[in-house]
Parts: sequence; structure tokens; C-alpha cells
Amino acid sequence: MLFGSVFAIQIESQKQEIQMDKNKGYFTGDVKVQVGDVVVESPKADLELEPKTKKPSLATFLDKPYAHQIKNNKKHEVKADIIKVSLINKVITAQGNAQTNVLQDKKPLIIITADEQEYDTNTNLMTATGNVVINYEDMTATSDKAYALLDKNGDVKNLKLSSHATIKQNKSIIKGDNIQYSKLRRDIIVSGNTISDVTFENGDRVIINARTQQYNQGDNTMMAAGAVHISYADYIADGPKAVMHINPKNNKPQKIIFMGRSKIVEKGVNSVEADRITMTMEPKTFQAEGKVKSNIEQGSKNKFNDEMEFKL
Repeated sequence: MLFGSVFAIQIESQKQEIQMDKNKGYFTGDVKVQVGDVVVESPKADLELEPKTKKPSLATFLDKPYAHQIKNNKKHEVKADIIKVSLINKVITAQGNAQTNVLQDKKPLIIITADEQEYDTNTNLMTATGNVVINYEDMTATSDKAYALLDKNGDVKNLKLSSHATIKQNKSIIKGDNIQYSKLRRDIIVSGNTISDVTFENGDRVIINARTQQYNQGDNTMMAAGAVHISYADYIADGPKAVMHINPKNNKPQKIIFMGRSKIVEKGVNSVEADRITMTMEPKTFQAEGKVKSNIEQGSKNKFNDEMEFKL
């Protein structure tokens, strides 16, 4: 959504009518309005005046208006059925098929579509509501509602997806009631009925269910907590908490550490249960510590039997 301070308003149009007694203004025909550094164009616009001061208070642009702002090498543009600009509260609202595009050197950085979008120029907070879709690089995010806090250059600092939140990236998908992204911390936090279905570059697939999950891009870890259930290759694991370490060189899962009383089952037969279990991917090894219990099918060839180290 557009950002920056909103001050004076300049209006150009083919026809203008101001009714001071009704505190209304009507503009038709090639309407072009400049509000601070924001330019809005539309076939038709209405203006409301503050009754006491007769100063413009709310501008409403009709019939699919277009708003844009250029700052440095970035262009912010908004399309919608209706765009409203509050000149008192300095809030810009796009209603009906609202779409926000942020372009840098004419290349799209982020595209947001929603039923309604609102940008508060005082707090730099953008709110999108209803059928929200966000496209950013190779990621697509969807939710019922989204909040984006922007910095002074219009870049996203923090992003929150609320209600039925989903992020899709390549062959991977993350779902939860809420998803939060922090550019400063470089992490994604997912809460409430979370599901991660991650396919790595080598084809390995990991499915994680938990109450909360956190992916930190800085240290290449995925953490899951609360009724954790993990499916990986021939293994099913359950426990209160798990941390997956990802190799930054090849983006492959390196190891998973299960903390708290956890259990891993191989092929539905062989199993190990312990207070702490470390599962290393390459080479495939297991280390179990604390009140270890294991069930190994007699005569079976499995990693539990061949490569496990137990610690009481």
C-alpha cells in the first residue's frame, strides 16, 4: 500500500462543483488528485469538507481509480473499485478487488490482492482483509487477513498472516492459524494447528505437525513444539519438541534432535523411545539418551539395530 505523509490536496478535473452548504465537492472527467506525494487518478471523485473549518476531510475516488507514488527507485501502485483518502487521519483505503504492487526498477517486488486494503501513513501499517494473496519472489502466501509493517523506504519489516494462513514455496507448504515473518530476525513463526510439508532439493520430504513451528533462516533450523508429529522417509516420530538442522551448503536436512520423552517408529515395527533422540541423516545414525526403550523385530535389517548408540 502507499506510504508517506499526506498533506495538501491538489485536484484537476474536467468539471468541479463545490457545495459549501452541504460540505461536499464533486469532480468528474479525468480526475487527478495529488495528496502529498501520492497521485490518484479516476473518472470520478467526491470530497467531504470538515463542517467547521471547511477544509477537505475525506476524498473518495470512484469507478476503478488508480493511485501511485514514486520514491527513490521504487513505485507503489494501488488499483481498486474505490479508493478513499482520509485527509485528517492520513489513512488510505482501497475497497473491492484491491491490488497493491511494489516495483523496483520496473520489476515487481511484491503483489498483494485482497477484498480491502488499508494503509495508515502515521504508523506505516498496512492491513489487508478478505481473500488475501501475497506474491513475493518465489513465495505465495494466503490468509483471511494480513498485516504488514513497512519501513521508511516502503520495505516490509514484519508480516503477519491471520486465520487460515498458508505459505507455498516451490514444492513446500506451511499452514497454521497465524504466520509471522520478521525481516530483522530472519525467521518465520507459525502457531495454531501448524503443518509443514517440506520437500528439499534432493527430494527428501518431511511432514511436521505441531502447535508451533519456527524457521530461522540465519542458523538454518526448523523448530517444532507441542504435540510434535514428524513423518520422514520410513520413520514416524512423536514428542514434545524437535529441532531440525538444515545444511546451508546443499539445503538438505542434516539432523533432527527430539527433546523430551520422544518415540521414533521405523516401518511401523521397530521403535525407540527416550528422553532425547538425535537422528542424523547422512550417514543415517541414531543416538538415544535417558530411560531408553527399544523394540527391534528379530532378524530385521534396520538402522536401529545396526547404527544406534544408547545412553542411559
